[in-house]
Amino acid sequence: MKLPSVKQILENTVRTFLRFPFVLINSFVCTFSVVILIDHEGPSQPSVLFKILMATILGIPLLTGFATMAEKQKWSRGLSVGLQIVGILLLIGYGCSVPYDLAEAPAVHILRLLIIVIGVSLFFSFAPFISRGEINGFWHYNKHLLLRLITTSIYSVVLYAGLALALAALDNLFGMYVPGKRYAELWFIILGICAVWTFLAGIPEDTDQMETVTDYPKGIKIFAQYILFPLVLVYLIILYAYITKILITWEWPQGWVGRLILGFAATGISSLLLLFPVRDNRGNVWIKEASRWFYVAMIPMVIILLLALWRRISEYGITEQRYIGAALGIWLAGIILYFILSKAKSIKTIPVSLCVSALIISFGPWGVFSVSENSQVNRLQNLLTKNSILADGKIQKVSETIPGDDALQISSILKYLYQIHGYDRIQPWFTKSLKEDSTSDRLTIKEPALIAKMMGVNYVNVWYSSASNEFRFLANPSDVFDVQDYDRMIRDQHLSVKNQNNEYSDQAIHFVANSKIDTITFTATPDSMENDFLVVGLNTLFNQLATDYGTANVNNIPSEKMMFLSESKNIKVKIYFSYIWLHKEENLFQPASYGIDILYRIHKD
Repeated sequence: MKLPSVKQILENTVRTFLRFPFVLINSFVCTFSVVILIDHEGPSQPSVLFKILMATILGIPLLTGFATMAEKQKWSRGLSVGLQIVGILLLIGYGCSVPYDLAEAPAVHILRLLIIVIGVSLFFSFAPFISRGEINGFWHYNKHLLLRLITTSIYSVVLYAGLALALAALDNLFGMYVPGKRYAELWFIILGICAVWTFLAGIPEDTDQMETVTDYPKGIKIFAQYILFPLVLVYLIILYAYITKILITWEWPQGWVGRLILGFAATGISSLLLLFPVRDNRGNVWIKEASRWFYVAMIPMVIILLLALWRRISEYGITEQRYIGAALGIWLAGIILYFILSKAKSIKTIPVSLCVSALIISFGPWGVFSVSENSQVNRLQNLLTKNSILADGKIQKVSETIPGDDALQISSILKYLYQIHGYDRIQPWFTKSLKEDSTSDRLTIKEPALIAKMMGVNYVNVWYSSASNEFRFLANPSDVFDVQDYDRMIRDQHLSVKNQNNEYSDQAIHFVANSKIDTITFTATPDSMENDFLVVGLNTLFNQLATDYGTANVNNIPSEKMMFLSESKNIKVKIYFSYIWLHKEENLFQPASYGIDILYRIHKD
């Protein structure tokens, strides 16, 4: 292959700029915005650069899609420019919705950008082929884009590695100080200018001829047929085994299975799309059969997906993750019906419908963010009203301890609002500002633990584990132990079913746990006193924690809720648990490990 000359490279560079002037100018603005933000290490004051950055990130696929659509439709230069100016106005409108202080703002703005970028990128994939027909051209166009993206990514990484090494050499060999932020700036310059320009230069100009293209890369067939398709079969076996288990045990499907079903759907649809051009070739009859049966096999899985999501939503309300999962489930149901019942079976339906769905759910009162926030605020309102914390629209701080499950759910919702939406919806309930500094225009808001304290609620920090049969509970490390009526304390003991020896001897007492560590036997051995022993069964406490806090993993549980008290004739013990790890076996909660502090007293009759 003959390498291009410098003259050809310059000519291609100029031609690319003339094809996509608005895209490249947008990319320059985006790059320099992020470089300035990095150089200032995140300005201490709100900046318009955040608005510009977010809008220009979205502008790269949007303006490229408009340009390629106008080019394919043979529109005049004036009409093409007019369409892209409309795109710029849309970007300005979007930028106005982004807060100046994005670094301190809730994550909703970043999440919205991600969803819109996905939708607009899908639009870019079919923009030149927005009219009906030309399915073969559409496939080969996206094949070319995919290969170009892979090539551009490799070039960008290699270029960055070389230049970053050169900077490191200047720093280490010649003593020229190179701040760490220069490496980040270099990466974004390469990504925003070199990579974008290189990718745009490879977008086909004559898309009309792509409908007649018949070449098919062998590597794509190998990847789809011998890597993706076997993965589809593995997913299929696992999921149908799980469906069989549900039918036999008649247990509700668990939420995690939704990810596996979506992974199966994505892998299967991707493999069928990659094999689409050769489905009619001799020897590839199996592709059509596999396509037909794939969508039939998806029917029970979509039902399981929606049932699992319905269970989570009915218990814990709607969040962005559950909303998107439900939206994808409904989308999958529509795609299944289309490919089973429709005679056309156009593969363009997949990106077009996904694009429309992503854009629809990204905004408005019906959108993922509004619906999710409303759901969680309503849940919080009901919980607070139930516990007499919210009355007449105002927070009334309570002094009594509320039930553990309610405290858990209130804490979980406050954490969700803190991370995703902020407290604007619940601010009217409070007389005090929920910002860290009420005199500041910045968006910094108080930690959820402080909001819970303002309500009189013990805040418990919730996180989730991928293992649905594992539960972890951590006590609040700042709590003070009540040591009244006890003489001695054994600190920081860690017991585990993996340990062969779970025992300890102190001055006046000896304890040993059984192999399951759900029972501890204390033996008193004081001088001039008959030996006494105390058997402490801990399953009651474990089951109570699982009942109070559900299947969540929880931090900052009040120490009194993770305490067990017992006594015999001569022994009195109080056990404080610092953490407890449980696993569920046949509806029974068994400890895997825990840490304890033991208060005890040995007394004579």
